[in-house]
Amino acid sequence: MGLLIGSGCALYPLGWDSEEVQQTCGNSSDQFKLGSCQIGWAYYCTGAGAATAMLLCTWLSCFAGKKQKHYPY
Repeated sequence: MGLLIGSGCALYPLGWDSEEVQQTCGNSSDQFKLGSCQIGWAYYCTGAGAATAMLLCTWLSCFAGKKQKHYPY
């Protein structure tokens, strides 16, 4: 899940050279260059959430196959 979100965040700037973005942010906008517009905090939070999800899922999957200790209760 985190990989899909992360790839979406990486591919999102590819659309910044569209006509609609250039009308809004100025003609200087291009791929990975936004022109006079700014990226909001939600984009950064989404990227951080995707990285956290990838790390957490990897960490949890490492412990999923380990046997649990049996206590003599």
